[in-house]
Amino acid sequence: MTEEKDLTKLTAIKLREIAKEYPEIQGAHAMKKEALIAAIYRARGEPIPVIKRGKKKKKVEGKDIGKLKKEIRELKAELAKAVETKDKSLMKKLRKSIKRLKRETRKVASTR
Repeated sequence: MTEEKDLTKLTAIKLREIAKEYPEIQGAHAMKKEALIAAIYRARGEPIPVIKRGKKKKKVEGKDIGKLKKEIRELKAELAKAVETKDKSLMKKLRKSIKRLKRETRKVASTR
């Protein structure tokens, strides 16, 4: 029997092989790694550990959503002018800036 630490380090392919040993696990070939680990623990009758996954959110300090949104509005006004003059390079630059600022507002909002 493999331990908890071993299961999280194994690949999905290895976990599927382990899941074949337990007849109560159905459809292991279509499960993702987290689901396989949970199914194996359930089949063993053990408590399912919490598996943390993903990137840690970076804290954004000193940023104000209101100021960021004001800057976005100003850039959108510039973008409208660039569209009228058909200045493609300026349009591209402004769109990138707007996109970056929108991401920043979401980061600031998620840290609150």
